[in-house]
Amino acid sequence: MSKWLAIPLILIIMISGVLASCGKTTPTPTTTAPATTTTTVKPTATTATTAPTATTAPATTAAREAPYGTIKYATANFGVESFDPIVWATTWNILIYDTILDYTKDGKYVGKVAESWTLSPDGKTWTFKIRKDIKFHNGDQLTANDVYFEMARMCSKDSKSAWSNNPRDQFVSHRVIDDYTYEFVTKDPQPQLIDSFANIEVLPKKYIETVGMAEFAKHPIGSGHWKFVSWTPQTKLVVEANTDYWNKNEIPYFKYWEEYLVVEEATQVAMLKRGEIDIPTGLTTDRIVELRDAGWQVRVQGLPTPQILAILGSHLPESGPVSDIRVRQALSYAINRQEMCDTLWRKTATPGGRFFMVPGVYGATDDLLAADPYDPVKAKALLADAGYPGKWANPVINVCTVAGPSMDFWLALQGYWQKVGIQVKVNVIDTAIWYQILFVGPGVKSNYQYLGWIWSFSLASFNGTAYCRNLYTSYGIHSVTVDPAVDALFDKYIVELDPAKAVTEYQDWQRAAKAKYTSIGVAMINPQLIVSNNIGTFTLAPHKFLQFASAGIMHPKK
Repeated sequence: MSKWLAIPLILIIMISGVLASCGKTTPTPTTTAPATTTTTVKPTATTATTAPTATTAPATTAAREAPYGTIKYATANFGVESFDPIVWATTWNILIYDTILDYTKDGKYVGKVAESWTLSPDGKTWTFKIRKDIKFHNGDQLTANDVYFEMARMCSKDSKSAWSNNPRDQFVSHRVIDDYTYEFVTKDPQPQLIDSFANIEVLPKKYIETVGMAEFAKHPIGSGHWKFVSWTPQTKLVVEANTDYWNKNEIPYFKYWEEYLVVEEATQVAMLKRGEIDIPTGLTTDRIVELRDAGWQVRVQGLPTPQILAILGSHLPESGPVSDIRVRQALSYAINRQEMCDTLWRKTATPGGRFFMVPGVYGATDDLLAADPYDPVKAKALLADAGYPGKWANPVINVCTVAGPSMDFWLALQGYWQKVGIQVKVNVIDTAIWYQILFVGPGVKSNYQYLGWIWSFSLASFNGTAYCRNLYTSYGIHSVTVDPAVDALFDKYIVELDPAKAVTEYQDWQRAAKAKYTSIGVAMINPQLIVSNNIGTFTLAPHKFLQFASAGIMHPKK
């Protein structure tokens, strides 16, 4: 049966890239002492400015009834079980922490922990005004000292967060000007750094320094929509509604959110039918359609997700057949994308898409989103021209996946590729090895045992700059596109202060990366969820992960 290519969401959110070694240079912050403390409208590059960018305080609605009831969510994989943003950016963090900034469903950047911010005319100094009405779950006030504390951690060599890369590479200094004003200074103009600030979460400095990180890991606190209650490794996470959340319009409707690790799809479906869970994830497309047709509710949450293939280290001859661009092109032309969309994804997908790029997001154009047509004759001609398979002593191309519903996707690709004469081995590997392959870091060596392997994942964002830097530059952490000419286009784009010029330069960089065939778009999948009758309307963050929307899930109408 057809299936989602569904690497579990807890994995998907982490694939944007991590490893402390990422970046051209990763200095340990040499911090400036705090000044007065003792301790689609499409998103565009932020124009250098001395006027604050701000959002108005949320209007307070009439008081509503206290949160009640429980949402029970099932996932096939918890991934790395951590509450520390510098370890991994997990979906658990989304539940309990607030980010410095945020972005809306139309891609506009807005305030969150920082209610306003400015970027100096030279594009190097960011100044944030911190809200004065945010408290952590233990009652401590959130101040600029907490932002300073977390930015120091994010910019340290110890951080493995995807959002560390750009600020760490660009770090010059930062300081607390006063309890509610924080400053961050970069080496070069960095208007696109705004996307990192919209994803960096703020942790409580005083609490962590009091109890230590080991204890914090067991009992984390933040300022977010949900408060930590309990965690049973490889079993269950429980969080409780934060009824003191600073944005009263976003206090959860439900009292508890519970996440369960349920590996088998059949078990998730059985639990759903017995009323033991409300939201099963990682279901096959066939199963989603089956449950929908049986009367279960469907919700669409998040942007369409572009399923892509990425080839590790193809710039090195030792990567085997994929070192030849003609072989990489043949891999693309051999795929019957429309057939996959109609059968594998049951007409819930369309051909095309790029890494973190779907229609309507920053820089998206028809030519960037377009996929190669199905042309097995051309694929065979490209292979013959490349001398495949005879040119290589080992012509087998390795692909990798974790166990689960992604197997149908890979078996479909394997069938298309074998039809044109490409020899392919599908490797089902442990999650830890999968991470090693994805997060190999820059400068992969010719003796790396997984050189030339192909991996896949699916995720979109309104601004793909930080993610794409990791895939399309030689200093990115995936070692997929390694080419000085492509690097040069990124380096030109990332410092551009004029938004109109910046988006054009972003597109030029994207086109250059696409032409290398080191990553290949397959399809854009509509993100659908089956939910129980215990679940009502979704009211928050329709453009983000489910955990971002969790506080806005209403009870069903009575």
